[in-house]
Amino acid sequence: MHVTVIYNPPDKSNEEIAATEDHIEKIAATVAESLKKRGLAVDVHQVSEKNLYSLIKQKKTDVFFNICDSEHLYMRVVRQLEKHGRVFTGPGPRVMSLTVDKIATKKIFGEIGVPTPQWQLFKTGKEKIHVSLRFPLIVKPQKEDCSIGISEDSIVHNKKQLRARLEHMCATYHQPILAERFISGIELHCTVVGNETDAIAFPLAELRTPSGDTDNEFIYDFEAKWMEDSEKFKCYFVSPAPSIDARTTKKIQKAARQAFLALEMKDYGRFDIRYNQKTKRWYFLEANANPCLENKDTEALIAAANASGYHYEKFINRIFDACVSRHAIALS
Repeated sequence: MHVTVIYNPPDKSNEEIAATEDHIEKIAATVAESLKKRGLAVDVHQVSEKNLYSLIKQKKTDVFFNICDSEHLYMRVVRQLEKHGRVFTGPGPRVMSLTVDKIATKKIFGEIGVPTPQWQLFKTGKEKIHVSLRFPLIVKPQKEDCSIGISEDSIVHNKKQLRARLEHMCATYHQPILAERFISGIELHCTVVGNETDAIAFPLAELRTPSGDTDNEFIYDFEAKWMEDSEKFKCYFVSPAPSIDARTTKKIQKAARQAFLALEMKDYGRFDIRYNQKTKRWYFLEANANPCLENKDTEALIAAANASGYHYEKFINRIFDACVSRHAIALS
């Protein structure tokens, strides 16, 4: 069987986006090496505007392992993969559009009974604030991932701060802005691997601050994820989550698997969650249908995989196997 790993070049036109994509070529090589070790024939291709259509239509390969993460290129890639009937890992364009849209995702959470913080969408920033919306709030772009647009300034404590933040966000991102209740508590991530018949939720991953503590007010924002010169970048995940008891863990894992299937995510995905230790309540914030596959033990995805007994190579091959099984392809 032949596998082609595809990835996108970093988008240098936007500083925020470029920071999230600088590492992707290295990830592609690491993924390819993991697949080669099981005896598969593997090659790696960078996808660009110039070669997108010819590569996907004409490339002689059995499976595309898709790790494209470009805001502008990803949807074009999966549309073409789907259009030409190619087999590829991860979600198609409809599911990707759904999970990038925080409001659409929250509506699905609500429909299946998965708790999510109270929220309001602002299209202009001047709408009347719902009387039921309780402070503090965290303000985010509706359709960005990788924590783009999220910083310590995103948390607001009153109407004046909210209006100022909405004005800034609308002017900066030119899209509707989400304001949701900020949940004081622990940041958790839950990874799900598989598909309809065999989806499993890995152990929860818990965020720790650079000092190794849990901080109920700490947010895993853009700076913490991507700015390597920042002290916040030294935060890390541990798994299983030491602050969460077994009963609560099972409930969250069950909800994650339920949400994964309801959103029709494919092969693997991750959910971002906040857990309030005082109330013992947890809330799903958003879904990530193509989370980063960087081989880094302190990242939530890899920490959780390791805790499940899936070292990196085994984890990558589990994703590949989920894709192959979903398409009923015989390995050869």
